[in-house]
Amino acid sequence: KKLKRGKIQIDKKIDFHGRSTDKAKKIFIKTINSCFYSNKRCILFVTGKGMKKTNHHSTEIKLFYGKIRENFQRWVFEKEVAHKILKVAPADFSYGGDGAFFVYLRKNKH
Repeated sequence: KKLKRGKIQIDKKIDFHGRSTDKAKKIFIKTINSCFYSNKRCILFVTGKGMKKTNHHSTEIKLFYGKIRENFQRWVFEKEVAHKILKVAPADFSYGGDGAFFVYLRKNKH
């Protein structure tokens, strides 16, 4: 609950806006590893929400979630970093809402 409400101090913030999916994934893995070994436990990743697109034949507006946001949910299960992650939670509105996630890392006991 504390994590979702933003009551835990953010040790690092990473913004993926303007990055390709491959570059964002590399940054994600590198950040998880470096924060884990330097005992930084709470990371805020800003993925962005995606874009609103309108169908030309209707007035309906749909929100298409961005590729980085979509892939982010898979990256947390990557073998290289999954054992280092304790919890992933969507960020509160004040931290980016649907376009951001808190990643809380396990303690490094080495």
